[in-house]
Amino acid sequence: MKRLFAVLLLCATLLPGQALSQAGSPIAPETRKELSDFFSPFAAANMQGFDQKTLTDKDLLHFALWHCIMRADPSLKRINGGNDIVIPSAVIDTITQTVFGRTIQKHRKAQYVESLASGEAFVFAQVDSLRPGEGDTFLAAGTIYYTGAGETIDPHATRAQWKRAGADVHVWGTFSGVLRRTQAPQAHWTVLQYAVKEAS
Repeated sequence: MKRLFAVLLLCATLLPGQALSQAGSPIAPETRKELSDFFSPFAAANMQGFDQKTLTDKDLLHFALWHCIMRADPSLKRINGGNDIVIPSAVIDTITQTVFGRTIQKHRKAQYVESLASGEAFVFAQVDSLRPGEGDTFLAAGTIYYTGAGETIDPHATRAQWKRAGADVHVWGTFSGVLRRTQAPQAHWTVLQYAVKEAS
């Protein structure tokens, strides 16, 4: 009995340290970059917190349009001197299915026209931590940054690197997300839940 108690006491002593080590393990640079790119459209679109029950078709459309503006595919038709892009509803569905695991139930139109004109602040995200969640999910957390309009920076650089470069980068707030990693037919992340908090 005493021996069993000693073993249990040893486990109680070691397990918290092991969990802390796992939670504190650094993210591989390629994974950090991939997830930062994944969450940056959420930051740029100023997405509000949601879960699978509160996520609406309006949210899906808003995100997908911003995704296309940030990463305008060369195959998308450009009009008005190249300042606007034409986004077919099928492209919207591909984005939302990949990112959220669902599509808009009924589109209002067959295509959407959005402006590519710059002039607004550059908003982006960096993932700071990633750890296992419940079941096959992961918990990601990070920081949302912004710069002045027209400023060109490396969104994957560190604060120290931005400072040395003289870049004017500010913290907007923090975010967290519950993710699932889908392996087939092509590996990608799907978000199940998202929360955001503006810096005080």
